[in-house]
Amino acid sequence: STETSTETEKTWSPTDSLKKELLELATATDRGFQASNEDRKRANGIINALALLNPTTEPAAAYYDTFTYIPGPTISGKWTLRYTDAPDITGLANTNPTAQLGRIGQDCSPPYVKNVIEWKRPTWAANLPFSGTDDSRILQKVCTKATVSPDEPLLLNLELAGLELLGSSSADDDEDNDEYGMMDEPNNNVSSFFDALQEKGFPVALLQQGPPIKLEGPLTAPFGKATILYLDDDFRILRTQQGGHVAVNVRSDPIWF
Repeated sequence: STETSTETEKTWSPTDSLKKELLELATATDRGFQASNEDRKRANGIINALALLNPTTEPAAAYYDTFTYIPGPTISGKWTLRYTDAPDITGLANTNPTAQLGRIGQDCSPPYVKNVIEWKRPTWAANLPFSGTDDSRILQKVCTKATVSPDEPLLLNLELAGLELLGSSSADDDEDNDEYGMMDEPNNNVSSFFDALQEKGFPVALLQQGPPIKLEGPLTAPFGKATILYLDDDFRILRTQQGGHVAVNVRSDPIWF
């Protein structure tokens, strides 16, 4: 009886109920891509309520200039987007006719925060030669450097650092990713290239022949600021200072990038 009572209490805690409601709304609106104004108002209401229940006072201590260990949840790790109202993200589905938008994530590994976009083969290209399979994909990573001050522990200051492109397939997630989510060393063998060409398509095969393409310069540029509204072990909400747009993420499980 005590065990049942405890399970019920956990299931119906205010935080869990709000998170469940927000994730259901995210699913119904396709990550916010199909959200109406009423949907966005409802989402913002839930987000504001969760912000008041934020259990983590220093979620980004890993990004302090001086390393400081703070027990509890951390923003570090890999996150998958579940909901957003940011137009630069919701517009991605209609901006690239040569590729189909897949998952969107974020890799927080100090000092970097990398925004990850998965591009997959479009359905219209299924019968084209060397177009790969449904598992073929290219990962686009917009790399920023983040700093956080202990005086403003919820505020991320971001500077653009570069861009990365990586070719892979969904099967690589299970076969090639090590504990840090990185691919095996590229294979430059000619026969392996043609095998990849047949199996994964030309763009992915070409990118897999070398290390990820990295476009980085010696200087960084301002990218923006974001406030961490809520963080627990597996759920995170950010709001940008430019435009006040929100992003709701869950910790990636399984890791796909």
